[in-house]
Amino acid sequence: MKKREIFLDFTSLLDVTLIVIFFFVIFSHLENVENTQRTDAKVEEMNEAILAAEASEENAEALAAQLQEEIALVQESNERQASNVSEIIAYARSGNVKLVLVSEGDSWLLRVNCQDETIREIVQGDDIATALMGALEEVGYETEDTIFCDFVFDGTAPGTAAAYRKITGAIEEVQEEYSFLYFSETDLSVGGE
Repeated sequence: MKKREIFLDFTSLLDVTLIVIFFFVIFSHLENVENTQRTDAKVEEMNEAILAAEASEENAEALAAQLQEEIALVQESNERQASNVSEIIAYARSGNVKLVLVSEGDSWLLRVNCQDETIREIVQGDDIATALMGALEEVGYETEDTIFCDFVFDGTAPGTAAAYRKITGAIEEVQEEYSFLYFSETDLSVGGE
C-alpha cells in the first residue's frame, strides 16, 4: 500500500469560526441596544410621572428606586458586552481555556490550560466539575463572565469514550454555575488515516 501525504485545509473551518464570532458580537450589540432603548423609554416615563405627580415623598422615592433599577440593568448589559468582547479577543489570541484529555491505557488525565500554561491537572478519580470551577477561578473568571473553552481529545485512544462522557457531564454541571460558558470539541482523530 502506497502512503500518501495528506494536506488539511482549515480555511473553511476558520471561516465558520469567524462567522460564528461575528454573529455573537452582533447579537450581543443588538441586545445592548434593545436594553438601552427600553431603559430610555422607562426613564422618560418616570420623568413624566414625577413631573405630573403631586404625590407624597414615598411615591417619589419609589419612582427613584425604580429608575435606579433600570440604570443598573443598562450597566449590567454594558458589562456583559465588554465581557463578550474581551473573551472574543482572548479566543482570537488562543488565550482561552483549553481542556486537553490525555488517555494513558486504563486511566486518563485532563489538563486545564490557559495561554499555553497548565493551570490544573484533573485525574480520573477527581470531582471533575469542582476541579474545573476551581481552575476557572484560578484563571480569574467569575460566574457572570463569558468563557470560551476548547475540549481537545483523541477519539481513537483507549478509554476516551468513557472519559468523554464523564467530562462533558461535568462541563454541563459547570455551565449551571457559569451560565455564559461555551465550549467546543476537537477530536484529533478526525481526518487522520
